[in-house]
Amino acid sequence: MAEALREWGPALLAWVVLASRGLGGSPARRRVRWVLFGLACSLTAQIPLIYAALGDGHLARLLSHAGMVFAAWAGQEFMSVLTGHPRGARWQAWWAGGTFGVMCLLFALMPDLRPQSAWVMEYCLVYAAAQLPALLTVIGLGARYARAAGDAAIRASLWLVVAGTALALLYLLNKSALAVAPRLGTTFGFGRTVLPSKILPTTAYLLVLIGAALPAVVGWRRRHRQFRRLGPLWQALYRADPSIALDPPGGPDVLVLRDLRLRLYRRVIEIRDGLLALQPYRCPEVAARTEADGAAAAEAAVIAAALTARADGATPVNRPAGVTGGTDLAEDTEFLAEVSDVYRRLSRSARPGR
Repeated sequence: MAEALREWGPALLAWVVLASRGLGGSPARRRVRWVLFGLACSLTAQIPLIYAALGDGHLARLLSHAGMVFAAWAGQEFMSVLTGHPRGARWQAWWAGGTFGVMCLLFALMPDLRPQSAWVMEYCLVYAAAQLPALLTVIGLGARYARAAGDAAIRASLWLVVAGTALALLYLLNKSALAVAPRLGTTFGFGRTVLPSKILPTTAYLLVLIGAALPAVVGWRRRHRQFRRLGPLWQALYRADPSIALDPPGGPDVLVLRDLRLRLYRRVIEIRDGLLALQPYRCPEVAARTEADGAAAAEAAVIAAALTARADGATPVNRPAGVTGGTDLAEDTEFLAEVSDVYRRLSRSARPGR
């Protein structure tokens, strides 16, 4: 079981992370998908069952190496876009493409893949050279941007990618040493042990994959939590005026797992529509009485009083619309979530018997 997990696990994880990234997005997000695609293809070709299915010509080895060269180049492209340092990007692309062309030529010339065979050492050295500039760029720019990043998830993600890339570089150096040793008439026994030959590359893959997935996971968790926090306020406004909602309430909010960006955006818009419809029932006296409690607490108290007034059949009064909230969608979403938190507590305390 452990061996099957080691063989299939990294490739499956790479495809799952790639599928979770979706389509579209910023140039940086697209380049993350390129990195994941290269890793997924490379790791899939390394699975023994897939390797054997591609024939005795070891074509899977070349395909795996092609995926790694592409992933390294895409990683450098991602760092260049993320940090605003595009210098050398075109040179890197030509270097990766040119060295891979040399790899294909050497692969065709090799009689087999034994370390002592002709052209094997040259192939391994060119393979390392194809990735070396990109890996050094990822490590350098990634570490620099990670130190300056304000977002904790981005910072942790970059450090994981930097660590994984550094381990991948060590693995390449180990492979190069193994290829050169037979030509020098010596051996490099340590390079064939489990630590550098198995654990090192697997750990490198996992660190990069986890680093690539971390911002998306953290973002999804934050949106899911905000969506659930907005629920009590949205439910109260929907009961007062069902026309604010595009769709009626479905299952529990905790079970809403997909399309959270769109669902969260719609929930904020519908809450704002509900608050606009509630405007004629807002009481300035309640606002003045609770303003010392903070903006979110005061807004929750005003909303609760307005909903009660509307339910009791109070006469609506034409009042100028006043908007309390954030300056953009992200700030407004968090403000309404805070209002909803307070409203939920007010609703519970107002229940009979409490």
